[in-house]
Amino acid sequence: MRTTALKPRVPAKRPYGPPAGFLETLVGVAILVQREELERAVVQRLVLDCTDRVLQVGSGPGTVLRMAASRAGFVAGLDPSREMVEQATRTNRDDVLAGRVEVLRASPSAIPYPNDSFTVVFAADDSQRWDGSESGLREIVRVLRSGGRLLIALRAWSDEDLDTEIQHVSVVLAKCGFDQVRVEKHTAGEGGAFVTARRP
Repeated sequence: MRTTALKPRVPAKRPYGPPAGFLETLVGVAILVQREELERAVVQRLVLDCTDRVLQVGSGPGTVLRMAASRAGFVAGLDPSREMVEQATRTNRDDVLAGRVEVLRASPSAIPYPNDSFTVVFAADDSQRWDGSESGLREIVRVLRSGGRLLIALRAWSDEDLDTEIQHVSVVLAKCGFDQVRVEKHTAGEGGAFVTARRP
């Protein structure tokens, strides 16, 4: 029987390595610029307001959390990495102290929040690294309120890989109980697609 868990998608060759000189430093800056462009596009696409309670799966260094917190009423971030949780907490220190942001070390397959906790859940280019996408998506269904929205941002390593990933994610979303699954390709950062869905 074919499994429906998302498989890690690793490009055959990454174009960038650790900065070691002037050219590498310029590449590092370009990566940061592309990442910020994608992050801003993600937050803009979410269309948040002060009534939203938002969860980011795979919060990384916390820059997207900070952008989302400027629009939403409450934002939580999950990341399995202790270092990323610590960095995201520092990045959002004032909002964490004010109770507007919370960052936890956790897996998307075991989200430490009660049922119906959030109006919006999103993953910005992290779905490929989930330890079990189907179990994670079922957890998202659990913590989303009825009518709640999910956004997954997929990166375009290549057009063929992106189309395959879109098709796969769409099937898994439907299997996990989401409806209104829609796809919007974009050119932010290195390009990719936003896959959105709702919990009935």
